Amino acid sequence: MIISFNPIIFQTQDSEIQSILAKILLVLMETNIHFIDIKSINAIFYDENFKYIFDSNVISRTHFSLQQQKTFKEFLNKKSQVTITNLYKQHLKHIVIGSNGDKKEIEPKHAYKIITERSKVIVENGINDWKFIKGICQKYSSGTKRRSIYELLNRAIKDELIESENCGGVGEITKVTQRWINSNRYQNIYQYKLIAIFDSDKQDSNKFITPHKSKIEYFKVKTISTVQPIDYEHEPTDLILWHILYKRKIENYVPLNVLFKNVTLITPQQQTELENKTNDELDYIEYNQDNIGISEPRIKEQFPEMFLSDFSYRDFEKRCEHHKVFLLETNELVSEMEQILLKIAKII
Repeated sequence: MIISFNPIIFQTQDSEIQSILAKILLVLMETNIHFIDIKSINAIFYDENFKYIFDSNVISRTHFSLQQQKTFKEFLNKKSQVTITNLYKQHLKHIVIGSNGDKKEIEPKHAYKIITERSKVIVENGINDWKFIKGICQKYSSGTKRRSIYELLNRAIKDELIESENCGGVGEITKVTQRWINSNRYQNIYQYKLIAIFDSDKQDSNKFITPHKSKIEYFKVKTISTVQPIDYEHEPTDLILWHILYKRKIENYVPLNVLFKNVTLITPQQQTELENKTNDELDYIEYNQDNIGISEPRIKEQFPEMFLSDFSYRDFEKRCEHHKVFLLETNELVSEMEQILLKIAKII
């Protein structure tokens, strides 16, 4: 996340707000995963000769210990040398902390919650689906032009700044989402901290017909007579960030070469039959005993582990090359794998 400040907020005489601003600055120093737009408040920390002056500010004098003052000065000097690249500006959420009544600004007490609360990825199965997300994140963290974004996301996952939330099935996904929206933990900040990802459960390439139309209506906060292509896309007016998989289930994203390597019970005939299927057929196939030689319980156990196995992101790209999505931020087509990761990066 990129953090900017309205410099006027540092002129506040409210001791409570001063205390919260101090906490925000200290937690930004301690976590060191967010980017501070130093230019937005340069005059708060440095004079016209770039001499550090924040030690004399009431926030520093009142709410920082001597050691914290020293450490924060060193931290800020390092941060001032860091360039927030266009890549980060394109794909990370940007918030402005202030309190002048501007709806585009976030009050310090809410900003502190945004920065300190863990983010949640709401999925059908908190263990298996999380392995899918961790697997694609690990693989896209190397070799891609957006790898620095995925490295940041990978670090947030490892540091447990982002966690999964189990729904126990797609039928509960809206209930669980609403429960967290109503919780004290995410009150006033849920749009910045939550994302829901769930299977489409489509049985064939039937354009945009899915049994989960009501789920899409929930996230889009509107009634839909017939699902259209635009309804599959997240928009700024939607309830929270969300993503419905293009393919049937996460199992359908496993590249065939990875599948053949890991499912040892698959017969040569079954392998040939799968190799002869079109991409669309593979997108909506229901894997079972008949086509890969293992039962549903074993599929639910083994397939998620495949995403964590050793293979390249290029295998994912090949598996998804027939279905590209338009990325507005950079005006280009990308794979759905990248689309998913870039959505999750918005809640770091």
